Amino acid sequence: MTVSVVRFDGSLDSLRRAIELCNGFEQLDSNRRILIKPNNCFRHPIQPPYGMVTTSTITELIVQLLLEHGCRDISIGEGAIIGIFDELAPSTKRGFQGTGIDRVAKKYGIKLIDFNKGPFQELDLGGIKAQVSKTALETHFLINVPVLKTHFQTKVSLGFKNLKGCLNKASKKRFHTSDKLDLLIYWLNEAIKSDLVIIDGIYMLEKGPETLAGVAHRKDLIIASPDIFECDVIGATILGIDPSEVDHLREFAKRHNRSLDISAIQIKGEDIESVKEHLEWQFVPDRELLSPKGVTGLSAPYPGQTLCCACAATLALALSILAKDNPKMDLGGAHLYYGLELKPERDARDVLLYGNCAIKNSKGLKNATRIEGCPPTLTKTLIALMRVLLNRPRMLTMVFVRFIKLIGIRLGIYKEVFPKWERYRSKEFNKKHF
Repeated sequence: MTVSVVRFDGSLDSLRRAIELCNGFEQLDSNRRILIKPNNCFRHPIQPPYGMVTTSTITELIVQLLLEHGCRDISIGEGAIIGIFDELAPSTKRGFQGTGIDRVAKKYGIKLIDFNKGPFQELDLGGIKAQVSKTALETHFLINVPVLKTHFQTKVSLGFKNLKGCLNKASKKRFHTSDKLDLLIYWLNEAIKSDLVIIDGIYMLEKGPETLAGVAHRKDLIIASPDIFECDVIGATILGIDPSEVDHLREFAKRHNRSLDISAIQIKGEDIESVKEHLEWQFVPDRELLSPKGVTGLSAPYPGQTLCCACAATLALALSILAKDNPKMDLGGAHLYYGLELKPERDARDVLLYGNCAIKNSKGLKNATRIEGCPPTLTKTLIALMRVLLNRPRMLTMVFVRFIKLIGIRLGIYKEVFPKWERYRSKEFNKKHF
């Protein structure tokens, strides 16, 4: 098959060219059910969406081309990560609203489907039971629309990983707690077949998957192919990630006798060498979230693959708030553990166990501070961090400041902005894409 790499100039013609170059609509029957699966996994209203979630711009252009093609039964489906950020937790509906996809659906009469509401079909994915959206399994033509981004666990989050949004909440967590994340991503793509992959590369994200730790860049690319494997291999290459180092791509290549060498792929459009980047994929929480504000004395190491997205997102926000409110502070040499791969070597009061997985993984500890939850709420996380890491006067000051800011957020008179987000005020980042 063919992978097209096209410069996006904001027009319908650039997307049309990308699809035509790879014969993306060759198998499309306009009389059948069409499902568009964007990456709309989660987004708190304060978070810059650039490179993190699929733009409404690309989504709308896809809808326009489908309508031109005579398609009438078109749906957009996603299952957002839920249960994070306390009462401000995103839902699939809020995700569609936050990215403008709900406006696209209303404008063109497109159905929006929340995969979290089911129905589901239980599948055996390499020995692990998972509940998978029946809508995704039964659609006639699936258009997979991920974002061009790296990921701190799977190195890239492109077409293969985007289908993780088709799982129910428990199955998403099981992908992490089984310690087989990439293998399960491979098996999920054996169950759900993407008929066309269109990578939205208006923006790309370094150290993804979100903009608390990740850094977005303007790219203006569309990468498209009916072959999800080849599309992801090219996407990874453009991000500067060797496809042979992406475990789920390597697993697919091994089982299907496919080559990870891009010279084996027919590419049309832009020259790959001219658009390649060298982006970092791994981030270490203390280095990325605490050190920029001069905060020291809290070890929060790279978590590995067993920290689920819900826990990771809540913890990232909590650490960002802690650093913002306590710049240049030494937190005394505490150690924070999470997921199933990190385990304390000693029992001490300066050990914090974040989330039920970490607590289960260190049952014998007596003096550690346990932050319970799956995931723990943002409020519970912040209170535990403040109680252990701050002296009482400083803790009371931070509680008061946070209370005032929360009131301001709810009244709409205060908007939380973290230092690294200042870059998104420049003209290259356009809110109209969402």
